[in-house]
Formats: sequence, C-alpha cells, structure tokens
Amino acid sequence: MKKTFAIIFAAAAAVITALAQPAPGSFEQTWKKGPEWLQNAVIYQIYPSSFKDSDGNGIGDIPGVISKLDYISSLGVTAIWFNPLFVSGWIDGGYDVIDFYRVDPRFGTNNDLVELVRLAHERGIKVMLDLVAGHTSDKHPWFLQSAEDTNLQYSDYFIWSDRLPDAKAEKDLEEMLKDPNYMQNRNGNWMKSEYPRAKYYYKNFYACQPALNYGYANPDPDHPWEQGVDAPGPRAVRAELKNILAFWYSKGIDGFRVDMARSLVKNDPDKREIMNLWREIREWSDANYPGRVLMAEWNDPKYCLAGGFNVDMNLNGQRAAARRMYFDFKHQADGGCYFSLNGGAPSVRDLYGNPWPEEEIDRKTTPAAMLKRFYDRVTDVFENTGEWGYYASITGNHDHLRFNTGERNDPSQLKAMMTWIMTMPLPILYYGDEIGIRSLVGLPSVEGSNHNGKERAGGRSPMQWDSSANAGFSTCAPENIYIPVCPEWTPATSYSQYLEWKAAGCKHPTASGEITVASQEADPASLLNWTKALIALRKSTPAFWADSSFKPVFSEENPYPMVYMRSDGTDTYLVAINPTSAKKALTLDVPSAGAPAVVMSNGKASFKLSRRGAKLSMGPVSALIVKL
Repeated sequence: MKKTFAIIFAAAAAVITALAQPAPGSFEQTWKKGPEWLQNAVIYQIYPSSFKDSDGNGIGDIPGVISKLDYISSLGVTAIWFNPLFVSGWIDGGYDVIDFYRVDPRFGTNNDLVELVRLAHERGIKVMLDLVAGHTSDKHPWFLQSAEDTNLQYSDYFIWSDRLPDAKAEKDLEEMLKDPNYMQNRNGNWMKSEYPRAKYYYKNFYACQPALNYGYANPDPDHPWEQGVDAPGPRAVRAELKNILAFWYSKGIDGFRVDMARSLVKNDPDKREIMNLWREIREWSDANYPGRVLMAEWNDPKYCLAGGFNVDMNLNGQRAAARRMYFDFKHQADGGCYFSLNGGAPSVRDLYGNPWPEEEIDRKTTPAAMLKRFYDRVTDVFENTGEWGYYASITGNHDHLRFNTGERNDPSQLKAMMTWIMTMPLPILYYGDEIGIRSLVGLPSVEGSNHNGKERAGGRSPMQWDSSANAGFSTCAPENIYIPVCPEWTPATSYSQYLEWKAAGCKHPTASGEITVASQEADPASLLNWTKALIALRKSTPAFWADSSFKPVFSEENPYPMVYMRSDGTDTYLVAINPTSAKKALTLDVPSAGAPAVVMSNGKASFKLSRRGAKLSMGPVSALIVKL
C-alpha cells in the first residue's frame, strides 16, 4: 500500500536565512557573502598530473590543460580548481611543497600558469589553486634553515623539541619508525630529527611534512616548544601566508582551496584561534583582493564559514555524514551504502573481492539511516549558515575512489549519482567523473597515493580522451605513464584482475560504450552528455542555485526513491532518484500551480497528478527532475 508524504513548502523559503549562531561564541559577520559568481557555479577539480600530458613524459602538465580548455568550457563549468601545482618533493602527490611561489617544472612554468589563467578568463572560467597552508616538505628551504639553529630567519616557522610530550607520543613514533616507508606514514604527531636543531619536529600529515608554526591556542608552560598564536614566529608564518596569497592573486588567480584548513593552530579544541586566523585572512583578502574565493577542506561549516571561508566542502571521508551515500566504512560500493543496486544491503566483500569476516559486516545501518543522516546534516547546515557562505557537494576527489567503483559501474547508475550532486546547491565535479572513469584498487602507490591501507591511486588515474594509445592522455610508452590507464568498462575491482580480464580479450561487458571523451561526445545518451545537460539546467535555473532552498522528503519506511525539492520562491523543482535494481513508487502531496513538467529523466520514471496526490513511479536505476 502506497503512503502519502506531505511536504510543507513556504514560498518565503527562497533564500535560506541564518537561524542560529554558526559557531560557539560570539562571532560577528564582517564580510559580505559572495562573490556573486558562486551562486550558479560548478567547480571542476583537476589533478594536474593526471589530466593531459603535452610533452610525452607520462605526467600531465599545464600546456596539456591549456590544450583542453575548450573541452572544459564545453562542460559548462564556471571554475577550475587545481590540486597543488607548486614545486614539490612528490612524497605526497604535491602536498609536500618545496616552493610556494614557483610552479613545479613537471607542470611547466609560472608563465605557463599565467597564460592558462588568461585563456580561462577569456572563456569565463575562474581558476583556483590548492594551498597547503599547514605544512611544507622537509626539503623546503625554510625547514632546512630552521633545522640549523634557533636564531635564524625561519627558525620559528616550525615546531621543535628535545623531548616528546607524553608516553603516547613516544609509542606513536616507535610504531611509525617500524614502517620501512615511515616518511609516508601518518602515525602520531612527531618525527625523529636527524638535524642539529633538536631531537624531534612536529609533523602535520606524513613524516616528510613538518607542520608550520601557527602557534598553540593554549600553550602549556611545561612545553617550551608551544608558542602562543601571537608570538613572533607564528605571526611571521601568518604574514608569509598572506604573502603567498598576494603573490598568486597578483597573477590573476581567483581563489584557493585550503588543504587541512582546520589543522593550523594546535591545542585549539573549540577552534576559536583557527577561526580568528582565517577571519583575519578573509578580511585582509576582501580588502585588498575583492572577489577572491577561499574554499576549505574542513567539513564543519558552522565553524568554517563563521571562520571566514566562502565555501566549505561536504566530504565523504569515513566519519562524514555523507560517507554512506557513496561507500560503506571500508570504501566498498557493492553494498553498505545508499547508492547501490542492492538498496543499501550490507557489503559482504572487501574492495579486492574477498569475503568480510562476519564480525566486520555492518548489518545494522539501514538505507533510511544513511539517508536521514545526510538529510539532517545538509538541512541543518543550509538553515544555519546560509547567510555566511556555501556548502559544496562533490562527485568525488583525489583522496577517495571514484563513484564508478565495484558493482556501481553502469552509466545509468552513474547518471543517478550525477543527478544528485548536480542538483545540490554548489557542486564540484572531479575530472573524469563526467565520463565515469573506473576506480581500481591495487594500483601502484605512486607519490604517496596509498597509505596505511587507504586506496587513493584509484581516484587519480589519467583522464581518458579517446581510443588512441593510452586513451589519448600521453604519447609515451604505456609502462612510462605514472599511473596506469583503465579505459574500459570492466567487472574487475583490482588492477591485477583488470590485467587478467584484458589479457583474456574481454571488453566492457558491463556497460555500453567506452569511457572516453570522444566516444561519449558522439553518444547523445552518454554520461558525459547527461552531465552537460544537468550543468546547463542548473546554470539557467535559479531554483537550483546555491542560495535557493533545499527541502528533503523523507520516510523511515520508504527510503527509496531519494526525493527533495529545490526552489527560489518563484519556481519549484522536484528531484527523484532511484539507484536500486527494484522499482519504487510513492504518492506525494506537493504544491503545484499547474500541470507539472518533466524536465529531465533517465530510465523509466514518471510523475502524475491524481486526486490522491502526485504519483511518483521510479523504475530500476532511474532519475527524474520535474518542474512543479
């Protein structure tokens, strides 16, 4: 028996207002929300080593991106965000920076980047860089000088100690040093020093990434290495941060995504000092470089946006509220997550196809609980931080496997997920997701991509342009590409399985077409063209813009299909998505001034008005957008 779900929808909900203080304490908003172009923005994330190789060395570069700017423009995106382009030691994919003021030679020169910015701006596309604000490489000149003595220019840019603070730190370091590859180990906060300055230095991620010294919010008098946030060293680091921003803003850069933005100030449990730091940066940036954007890797908008960032990101890390929409806790997509053919049933195999031990299987978390946690999170954020800034949704990113993972590998499934992200208030499209690039596990752990059992290489494989060698990414020999290419639709989950499958002469048995730009551009029914249509719809439809309201429809008994509404107070649209292999139906009580119009649909889906309400019928793996 079908249930009727009522949605109370006020026309006055066009613009979300701040209903409560976004963060603990009293923080006054001293900036104007914006800039305006974020309203209907779609941001395109590019991992530069993997996008397009112009010189045949197997690694992507800036001239390669320039050669594909017309393609990027054809997507309809409004901004490009690059993962780190700066000179790096390449122990952690560019996040171990050696020079913040110079483009890494593998990508080209500063002149190449300035030319890219000019050409992107001609096409109406903004350019954002990735700022690693919390640490450097252990090869950075600042760190090497700091390691020498206590009274040099950069001595207090880093945190040094001749003793560890407690037994836990001692145990963490001991465990880390047991790893043969300990320079790419995340364990603990301290690293053993081989330098004359002191016995240990504080690290921010890997051991090769010493933390920059922004000070301690609550310095312990018994820990002489803990300087206050207003000590000369931390103030000098803060000034250096502004210098980096100013340098690149003067080259035409439109903004930055800030890596690990919440981690800068130490011993700051209520985040008050880190928020004060970023508020200072925001006010300085707006005063001197108006219109620039600061976007954070934070995933806690009540702090992040009140801290001055224009944008926070709704990430899909293991503890994130959105995690179970994409993956189970083990990064599996064959179950245990909302967007799965089996309707959120538990995943019983790991990423490599091996059965999970029974005690490792989550049989308690239901798809209704997954959806409710996501809905509760985003509605709370939108209602309470809407006047402060924006909360961006992602198709994926460089730190996780792609949404074409495991059993979720058919174009219709990927269209369903793309519909979800592109109809959220501010979407970020990860390069290659628009064509459904396949994630494989067991790829080589190149440049720190995989660590402590976490698979990241599968989300960084090269862009797939056409059916030529190396899928058009590079002219080099296949074995010289820094990460292998996987251009086919394949049932394989690991790289070794893929090689066996390919050697047997198999080819894309699970989905039609090829995972290349060229093949999908020519196919009207492709994921690429579906993505372009979604982007065009949202850009031309204010109801889908970042400030327009988001109203979910939720039932504990009927978690599928996923249903929500977007409205600017004038026009209202209903979005319905069924990612499962079973037909789903609902009867809804929805507002409508006239006959509803189907705007976009994929799979067998229909929306009809009747005396009992609006009947929503969703075939297996389908998506529907209706103007009410």
